Amino acid sequence: MVRPGREEAYREAHRAVWPELIEEASKAGIRNHSVFMSGRTLFVYLEADDVEKSLAILNSNPIKMRWDEYMQEFLEPGSVMLDEVFYMR
Repeated sequence: MVRPGREEAYREAHRAVWPELIEEASKAGIRNHSVFMSGRTLFVYLEADDVEKSLAILNSNPIKMRWDEYMQEFLEPGSVMLDEVFYMR
């Protein structure tokens, strides 16, 4: 969740995502990545051949670690992983 009162700043930060972060995500195997926001609630969607492997690679990347540190000012701690129940191919 986005911290109260930080919604617009969060949107602004994502209008200027660091190009090197996008590049590192692509190198890690992520081909589509979207963040949707409803109020303060976020839904993150991404695609990769092996999502867990791609996230492990990306989460150990120094650029991603700096981004996560930067995002701390916008986000409340915690997240919930969702199980996919339907995907239309």
